[in-house]
Amino acid sequence: MRIKTYWIALFLLLSLTACIPERIVPPPEIYTLSPQWGDNKQPDKTHLKNTTVIKLAPIYAPQDLTSTEILYSDTQFSRNRYAFSRWNDAPTKLLQSLIQVRLEQSNLFQAVIPAISASKTDLILETTLQDLSHRIHKDGSSEGIIRINFYLIDNSNNTVLATREFVSIVPASEQNARAAVVALNKAAQNIADDLVGWLAEHINRQKRRPPFCANNC
Repeated sequence: MRIKTYWIALFLLLSLTACIPERIVPPPEIYTLSPQWGDNKQPDKTHLKNTTVIKLAPIYAPQDLTSTEILYSDTQFSRNRYAFSRWNDAPTKLLQSLIQVRLEQSNLFQAVIPAISASKTDLILETTLQDLSHRIHKDGSSEGIIRINFYLIDNSNNTVLATREFVSIVPASEQNARAAVVALNKAAQNIADDLVGWLAEHINRQKRRPPFCANNC
């Protein structure tokens, strides 16, 4: 009798399990930070007066910014991840590629060298990414925010020539991953443009400095 009851219970359990619909998990949506390539042909760098070569060091960032997850916060100290949306690479790598393209387009340097290059360079640009996320407010508004620090290093003597923090906050049209990515792409372009302006100011200031300068002039 016990064996018969067991088989009846097992049959009922399997029947109920078969009636439960299979949960279909949607594939993740993949996004990127895209450089603005432009249609203009770049001039031959050999004709530029500036012969400075700069290398981009790998971007340092907290651990949550080294994965492909798209982050958002809806309270002051929260850090959440969009379940079905991803970057196509870590934000540190995407941002570094975008910055390299923008610096090459600026024509401030004879060459912009990636971190993996073994070439000797005049300057090194070190970068710390503090934040790259979607910030959501209780009133229904939201924005993409990027906070980043740059350090310009003289490679001949490992001296820090200048440092600068940039913050770009761009409103997002909706409270979802797609709107966040649009806002973060605009914020990344703003950061890249601000970086070019800051480096141009530094280069022009160096050009105006007397060639033989004593007493910290």
